[in-house]
Amino acid sequence: MPAITEDTLLIRQALAYAIELYRELTKENGAPSLGTQNQVVDFILADPELRATVADRGGITEPDEATTAPPRRLPCDAAYWRIRAYLESILEPPVFNRPGKEPPDRH
Repeated sequence: MPAITEDTLLIRQALAYAIELYRELTKENGAPSLGTQNQVVDFILADPELRATVADRGGITEPDEATTAPPRRLPCDAAYWRIRAYLESILEPPVFNRPGKEPPDRH
C-alpha cells in the first residue's frame, strides 16, 4: 500500500534520491521510468527510517536547483543499501547491451 503524505518537499527529495540512485546503478544520465520512480518513492515514504534518511540527505542538493558543481555521491549507509536492493529488484534488464558485456541468458 503506498504511503500517503502531503509533504511535497519530502516527496521531491525521495524522487531526487531515486533518480540519483538509478544513475549510479545504470551509469546513465537519465531517470528511471515513471513506474519505477513511483515504486521507489513509495518504498521510501512507507518506512519512517528511510523517510528520515532521505529528508536529512535532502539538504545536500535541492531537487529543483540547477548547479555546475559535480554531483555528490549518495552516502553508503544502511538506508542506501536497502533502497538500492529494492531498486535493483524492480529494474528490468537493459534492452541494449553495453559493449564488452555478454547478453543475459534468457532461457
